[in-house]
Amino acid sequence: MSESPQAPTQTVTRLLRGYGPLIGFAVLFLLMSLFVPTRRQEIITERVAAGSSDADSAAATGGAGAGGGAAAGASGAAAGSGMPASAGGTACPDRSDQVAGDPYSPPCLAFSGSNGGATSKGVTDTEIVIAVRESEGGGFQDALSKAAGASISDSPEDTKRTLLGLADYFNANYQFYGRKIRLEFFTGKGDPLKEVVGGGQEGAEADAIKVSDEVGAFADLSATTPPYADALSRRQIVNIGSPYMSREWYSQRAPYSWSPFTDCSIIVETVSDYYAKRLAGHPASLAQGDLAGRDRAPAVIAPENSWYQECVSAGLKIMEGHGLTPTLNEKYILDLNLMSNQAVNLVAKLKSANVTTVVCGCDPVLLLFMTGKAREQNYFPEWILTGVAFTDQDIVGQLFDQSQWVNSVGVSFAGDVQPMKASLGYNAYKSVRSDEPAFATDGLYYQMLILALGIQMAGPNLTPSTFQQGLFAYPPRTGPAGTWHFGAGDFTTSDDAREIYWDPNRRSVQNGEQGAYVDTSPGSRFGIGQFPSGEPKVR
Repeated sequence: MSESPQAPTQTVTRLLRGYGPLIGFAVLFLLMSLFVPTRRQEIITERVAAGSSDADSAAATGGAGAGGGAAAGASGAAAGSGMPASAGGTACPDRSDQVAGDPYSPPCLAFSGSNGGATSKGVTDTEIVIAVRESEGGGFQDALSKAAGASISDSPEDTKRTLLGLADYFNANYQFYGRKIRLEFFTGKGDPLKEVVGGGQEGAEADAIKVSDEVGAFADLSATTPPYADALSRRQIVNIGSPYMSREWYSQRAPYSWSPFTDCSIIVETVSDYYAKRLAGHPASLAQGDLAGRDRAPAVIAPENSWYQECVSAGLKIMEGHGLTPTLNEKYILDLNLMSNQAVNLVAKLKSANVTTVVCGCDPVLLLFMTGKAREQNYFPEWILTGVAFTDQDIVGQLFDQSQWVNSVGVSFAGDVQPMKASLGYNAYKSVRSDEPAFATDGLYYQMLILALGIQMAGPNLTPSTFQQGLFAYPPRTGPAGTWHFGAGDFTTSDDAREIYWDPNRRSVQNGEQGAYVDTSPGSRFGIGQFPSGEPKVR
């Protein structure tokens, strides 16, 4: 950490505190342990008897993959109603939305009568059991804290208290057909840090077995690593949180895996289309020094993990279809201890190859080091935003070397930035509790929102299959987390993006500090193939 281009303790402390309001259960690749913190005190759990077997499980399993998803989506929506055919309720007589003023509210449904009782594992006539995994080992926060001497604000107790408060909110405001969400916290054997880089399979399997056989849960909110999400899916447990997997990955695990993070297939298709339409064939107008005005020579950087490289390969094929070939295609290892040295080597390669334009599907820690090292090497390329890992949030952009980040432009799948204490998650928590929630409230809120939407839209006959049908019938809604929509082959949230650039002199509405992202076309969002041609208008 001593090689950091900025004062390491101050910068890392700001990084952690800055991620709090944004991250929730997972930050892409590395910053993912707010939801799986080190256990500092024992949390007693109650054994939950498993509900009846899912009557639809065979059909749901048979429907896995894009074909099965399409069939479920086609049957799930009542024609023209915006509601699932299985809803079993009627439109509310007094309002159209379940929660007035909420941009992501589902259509309001009224219900009376029997809910069918135990319709699936973890479901009874009065409750829906939702698992939450905690880690025995030190999470990323602890590793980073030890390395930099930083203190972490969100304790495991803060996170648990906030989750319970948000559960109270959704239980009170959404239509769950006579049932309530009940969170079941348990100590996991798995190591999320190993899992996020492709290891730790044995622990992930053990934890998935516990969720299925002992906890008897309908869903798991803490599926923030691919191995754990995969293990839960194979045991027919709905799971939410896997970060930036491909469209094919989710389709093969339908109807179980869902995520608030846009799938990487949409990301690479969007970024490739954006680069071809907006940047290709023009001089590097944002680069500085001896790179200024050169023909654009792009480089692609992404983690070496196979599931992310699959999406990189797909993106490169799209670029090839536009007659474009990156000057460099680089990989890096998701290891905190190697970040600084990797940044030095990557910047040296980029500079040596005269790369003018860096397209980095990177975590913020690597970018923190890379922007500092680029300044030290007097190398000032363009930085193309890809909308991943919260690098499109003001509070994160403020951490990067500003002499570099002033050269950034690109896409964000999120919506307009909100003030920290005026967000949907914060207001939801404060509506049911008087104390202050964890810094991670918004991330936790969006994680739980997917669960709540699926339960309401599924109707009283709640199973993994009807959960999918319900989310497929959810009408597209746009808010601070972008445009949410689900459907055949689409198991993640935001599908479209806005174009943004970094203004180091603008004050952020997010935290009141200097430095903010600016829309090039306020109010406009673009789907794949919809970006206009021509250079972006920056400053």
